[in-house]
Amino acid sequence: MPMTKNCLTASMLEVGMRHSARLSFSRDQVQQYCSLSGDHNAIHEDPEAARLRFPDARDIVVPGGLIQISVTGLFGTEFPGDGCLGLSFVPERFRKPVYPGDEIDVDIVITKIRGPMIEVDVRLNDHQGNLLSTAKSKLIAPDEAYHNWWASRQPSA
Repeated sequence: MPMTKNCLTASMLEVGMRHSARLSFSRDQVQQYCSLSGDHNAIHEDPEAARLRFPDARDIVVPGGLIQISVTGLFGTEFPGDGCLGLSFVPERFRKPVYPGDEIDVDIVITKIRGPMIEVDVRLNDHQGNLLSTAKSKLIAPDEAYHNWWASRQPSA
């Protein structure tokens, strides 16, 4: 799915609105994340170590933190978009490992709007529709002034 850049204020959003995206991670992205985060768990670097923890592992395991920050990246780029501030992200444990090249479908649903604060539920499914994890997040949507600034810098259609 191509990335859609947005900058949606709370007044542009409604409870029940959804946004979907698809994520996938390469071995290089896993390596970069592990280097930057200091997470050098062998399951993220060596398929043999991954198989010791997960007997059916077919490759290294994508770190849950990489998946989580990629979901929060959607908040600040796609939905609600630029200018969004994250207050909390509470994930559930992943039900099964994710490997480089796997596709993850992300479904974000607005559950509550109170002033500029937006609450969302996040659901992560594998490419077969099986639940991988869920999360709840609280965000602050950009205000009108920020939206107007953002809109003035977008290319004309």
